[in-house]
Amino acid sequence: MLSRRLSLLSMLAFTLLSSFILTANAAPTSNSLNSVFVTPEWAQKNQKNILFIDLSSHASYQKLHIENAQWINYNWLIKPQNGLALSGGVAYISKLLSQQGITPDVHLVLYDDMGNLNASRLYWELRKLKHNKVNILDGGIVSWILKGFKVTQTQPQHPTKTIYPQATLPLTNSLTADKTDIRAAIQNPSIVLIDTRSFDEYVGDPKQKRSGHIPNAIFFEWSWAVDIKNGFRQVESDTLLAHLKTLGIKDKNQPIITYCHTGHRAARLFLMLDSLGFTRVKLYDGSMQEYAIDKSLPLRVGEKP
Repeated sequence: MLSRRLSLLSMLAFTLLSSFILTANAAPTSNSLNSVFVTPEWAQKNQKNILFIDLSSHASYQKLHIENAQWINYNWLIKPQNGLALSGGVAYISKLLSQQGITPDVHLVLYDDMGNLNASRLYWELRKLKHNKVNILDGGIVSWILKGFKVTQTQPQHPTKTIYPQATLPLTNSLTADKTDIRAAIQNPSIVLIDTRSFDEYVGDPKQKRSGHIPNAIFFEWSWAVDIKNGFRQVESDTLLAHLKTLGIKDKNQPIITYCHTGHRAARLFLMLDSLGFTRVKLYDGSMQEYAIDKSLPLRVGEKP
C-alpha cells in the first residue's frame, strides 16, 4: 500500500512539473526560510557555493534534475540487519559520503520529488554526524521548476572519493530511539509518541493478531506536513504549530519520538519538528517493523491513542 501511494505521489509531482515547466517564472530573492529549509530563490542564487543532493527515484533523476546535482539512492541509506531495514550507523554513512566525494565542510542542499520524504532520511543521518552545513530545498525539484529555474538531463562527473571522518561524539543517541525508549514512553505521558503512518495503519484491523498503534501514540500522517498545491513545499509553520497544539504538543523542549513502519515516513516528521524548533526529537529507527514482531509489546486498535 505504501509503495503504491508513494508512486502516485511521485507521479503527481512529475505531472505538476510537466504542466508548469514551460510557463513557471518568478523573480528570485536572497532570503532563506530558516535554519533548515531554503527557498528555491536562495538556492538558485547560491548555486555555485552548494552541492545539491537529489534523492528522487533514479528514473525521475534521469528525466530531469538540478544542474550538477548528485544522485543518492534512498536504499543506500539503509543497511539490513537481522531482517530489519535500519540505519547503517555513523561508519556506514561516513563511508557512503566518502564515496560521493563529500567532506564535512561541503554545504549540502537536499531534495527529492516527493515533498522531501526521501531527503528527510539523509537529513537525519547528517544531523547525527553533525555535518557543518545541511539544508533542505523547500518543495524539492517541484518548487524549483515551478520557479522556472534550470534543470538538465546531463549527468555530472563522477565524484572523486574522499575521506569523510567519523564525527566526534555523534548525535546518534540523542536523535535515535530504540525499544527501551518506546517502553519508557508508553509509561511516561511526558514523552510524546507520534505515529506518522496512514490512518488505516494507525487504526489497525481487529481481525489481525498484530496491528494498530503503540499505546498513547498520537496520529499525525507525514503527508500533512506537505502542501501539495503549493509546489510540494512544507506547510506554513503557524499552521503546523496550531495543528500540533490541538494534539497537545506545545512545549518545544518536550521529548518526542516519531515512528512509522521502517523509519522512512517518520524521518519527514523529524525534519518538520526540527525545522519548527523542537529540540528533543528522536526517530525510532526500528519503528513498527521491529516493534510489532515483539509479542511482549502492546498494540492498540482504534482511533484513540
